[in-house]
Amino acid sequence: MPAVDPAQLQKAFGSARLEADAIIECQSMCQVFGLAASDLFIRWQTYVINRHGGDAGILPTRERLLEARSMLQQEHDRRASQRQSQTGHTVKLTRNRERTHYDKKSVEGLLQNMVSGSQEPLRTPQSARRVGLLKTNASAVRDRSMASPMSPSVFAEPSPSAIRYSNRTNTGRTEDTLHSELPPQQLPEPRLSLTVHDLAAKSGDTELSSEYESDEDESVSPSAPRAPARRMRYMFEKLGTRTETINRRIERMALDVKSEYEIAALANPTYPHQDAVTAVGRIVNINLDDAAAPISSDTLLLETSRRLGNGRRIPLDVQATPSFSLFPGQIVAVEGKNLKGSEFAVSQFRALPRLPHPAIGDRPDAVEPFDAVVASGPYTLSDNFEYEPLRDLVDHALAAQPSLVLLLGPFVSEAHPMLRDGQSDLMPEEIFSSKISPHLARLREGLLASSAIYLVPSTDELCCPYVSFPQPPLSRELLARVGVPDGVESLSNPAQISVNGVSIAISNIDALFHLVKEEVSRLPVLSDRLPRLAWHLVEQRHFYPLAVPPADCAGILASQDGKLRMLAAPDILITPSQLRQFARMHENVILLNPGHSSKGLFGGTFARLAVRAPKSIDAPSSMLGDSTKIFPAECTSVEIVRI
Repeated sequence: MPAVDPAQLQKAFGSARLEADAIIECQSMCQVFGLAASDLFIRWQTYVINRHGGDAGILPTRERLLEARSMLQQEHDRRASQRQSQTGHTVKLTRNRERTHYDKKSVEGLLQNMVSGSQEPLRTPQSARRVGLLKTNASAVRDRSMASPMSPSVFAEPSPSAIRYSNRTNTGRTEDTLHSELPPQQLPEPRLSLTVHDLAAKSGDTELSSEYESDEDESVSPSAPRAPARRMRYMFEKLGTRTETINRRIERMALDVKSEYEIAALANPTYPHQDAVTAVGRIVNINLDDAAAPISSDTLLLETSRRLGNGRRIPLDVQATPSFSLFPGQIVAVEGKNLKGSEFAVSQFRALPRLPHPAIGDRPDAVEPFDAVVASGPYTLSDNFEYEPLRDLVDHALAAQPSLVLLLGPFVSEAHPMLRDGQSDLMPEEIFSSKISPHLARLREGLLASSAIYLVPSTDELCCPYVSFPQPPLSRELLARVGVPDGVESLSNPAQISVNGVSIAISNIDALFHLVKEEVSRLPVLSDRLPRLAWHLVEQRHFYPLAVPPADCAGILASQDGKLRMLAAPDILITPSQLRQFARMHENVILLNPGHSSKGLFGGTFARLAVRAPKSIDAPSSMLGDSTKIFPAECTSVEIVRI
């Protein structure tokens, strides 16, 4: 393959100027791996995201390109190994790995060291892993030192990533802002206590616990006695429960569409219609047998409810539709015709009715100013359990003295490489108590007594016994067992709370990452894709509207669908995701992805919110200067900061 022209390389890398030695290295990489200049730039971006958390300040120097080359070589070797294994040929190992051999005496010695609490140095991570697997005596674990969740010899010195993290230069850098033009926030002195209400409990829903209530049929009279709560039984749901849940979601939205647009009767889209009619149903991918097949504008079906269309499905023709944004599981209101009875031609997708969202002056609770820090786990780097990002986050919170701190899990993630590979000597709760609880205690002691701290579990959390979605709050028994101090409370996942009159919705499952692979759109109203994904949750009034979650995702409990429904339109929606962090406002709702506190071997981001008093904001002239007609989102500024 001929050498790539330096001009093509410079054009592909754009504003990042390539030095002479970097150009030579780029040409070599293109020749070795058979890449064009544009393909090499894509590999470079992948390297920056995976190894440096997407830091835009990383320049393509020769040293960085050598690291990227190493990553490309590893990927090339892995694919070659997979191809050879698929063809049935034996893959010959070209590298002699040092192996540790054990006999009866050495195994007895290892067991004796574990029981006696000996801290004899281990030679390799592989041997440390074997010790972790062999060690099953819980009392021996408790006797060991709680200073580190790893064998002392493995982390006697800081890991290379920890050294690189401590020497980082981008700490405190602002990654994104919203409403930065608002005047500085002025909180009353002395600080007033926060008024926090759980909207689920306020609406009459019982507190989430292990005894979840079943999602009763809404046709039952509210005055009728409710069935006793049953303990949640994961993976014991009946197929009829899921179909009933889907049917109720369609019917619920159909009633609101009918009332909003004053339609006498909604049509059955599976019947022929020569005139334009309006129907309500659920979007389904036609490739039902192939879960990996992506959805497209040519593979859309509309599923009806039992009352509106006997549950039948009809193909959708959206060729004449000017604008849409669709995904499997989405409830839509379509307007169009079905000329032959075999296909529904959509002329437009009608906007779904919104949940009540009154202005500040129309709310029963007055909106008072407060500030908040919002962060999402994981809170440690991927090659240790030192929790440096959590330490720095607590330091920032103590300096800022916010009124509210929201810490979203996972705190001890099941996806951590060292836990997944069996390299930890401690149980998840022991990691929590020895590494996380001390930081929470320091945070609680350093903040004002009027400040509030809330933990939100995650479906990736090893310390939470409920792996499905939704999740109840972390129990008080568990918090006490892991040493969480008094004054640190837990919310459910998802959670809907009202803080000083401001409605906040929190969903700690990566629904955005799941939606980004399933959405198909054409000239959508909200052109920015990431906020649009978050807006789907508000529009659908549901914290997980996707039809089927990915295979590696937590199960979605259809029997607890009532806990996934939004009870009120939020002023702020917080939904952490591994996608790029953002803060946007759409239709008086702030859509916030604070990012993760750590990204692999690098520090991540968190968000700072400041809600101002309505009277301190200049109301638009269209409202005649009346500050009671504005919304809390217009009084709130957001700043996403690098840890």
